[in-house]
Amino acid sequence: MAKIRIYAYGTRYFMDTYSHGLSDDCDRLGYDLHMEVVPDAENFSHINHFIHQRMVEVVRDAGADDRILFLDPECRIVRPIPQEWIDDPRPMVCYKIEEDKHDINLYQYGHTLPGAIQMQPIFLTHRDSGWIQWWYDVSMAGSDPDRNVYVPHELFLELSIKYNKVDVHTEHCVYNRDWSHPQRVVKGSYTTQDTIITHPDIHALLDENVKQANESFKTSPFLSKRKLHNHFNDLATVKAVDELMWKEIDDISKWPPDTVLADGWMCIDNWMFDPNSGRCRHKDYRTIKYHISVEEKHRRGIHTPAIKRFRADNPTYQISLPHGN
Repeated sequence: MAKIRIYAYGTRYFMDTYSHGLSDDCDRLGYDLHMEVVPDAENFSHINHFIHQRMVEVVRDAGADDRILFLDPECRIVRPIPQEWIDDPRPMVCYKIEEDKHDINLYQYGHTLPGAIQMQPIFLTHRDSGWIQWWYDVSMAGSDPDRNVYVPHELFLELSIKYNKVDVHTEHCVYNRDWSHPQRVVKGSYTTQDTIITHPDIHALLDENVKQANESFKTSPFLSKRKLHNHFNDLATVKAVDELMWKEIDDISKWPPDTVLADGWMCIDNWMFDPNSGRCRHKDYRTIKYHISVEEKHRRGIHTPAIKRFRADNPTYQISLPHGN
């Protein structure tokens, strides 16, 4: 019988800060968890290169009955992993259902690959060591080790599967909360009645000590809709908050019933909102961003008190405006 073995890697800071939930989940469910610290590095891609190396080694050295599950340390296992996922001898990968999309991304002519598969979770066995090594080798061929610049390890994952004609078990990692199908793996911290694994990613944006794959997201003054919605428990409530922030309503009686006013912030779920300035923040981080409604009003050239505040605080920020504004 196959035995599940879970592996997670991260820098010392990342493991100390974000791995406790996964550890608790594995203790609760009786899963064998192996966590390992990888070296820190000057950029995100170099850190992921160290993780990619360890993944290849673990698959190569796995026992005949090992069913390997790679997760990021911040992932959570909400419900027991289905036995069919464990017993299936095929690799299991999760294709992304991106924000506002209802199907997987397909290649369009151009100089980029779609990155259609979410890197974690991924289930493997020792039988996958051949194509996993091929995946690593082609990733290294596309990298520049002399400058410590490495391609994202998920970039060539789908290519490796297709080129090597690997039969895979396909699931989906859901970015779009409005997707109408079972959401067994989700990109965020929210859960549904079907959710088994969550993959939160708010830390990469808001934790100043964590490196981000795309620094423009981190330096942007705005919090994206997906980051907010996918790290808020109730979708209907966060959509109501979006409307309140758009209208800049500061009357707490018009906010959802669980809202608490504290130090000028409307606090609900794990979030804090200031409708007068358009700012928002997560209770666990110091970083303050502007709600997406501020970006939209700024883009449209709409003048409101929150927009005046934003422009005063960000005089050099440039955004393309519609013609005629």
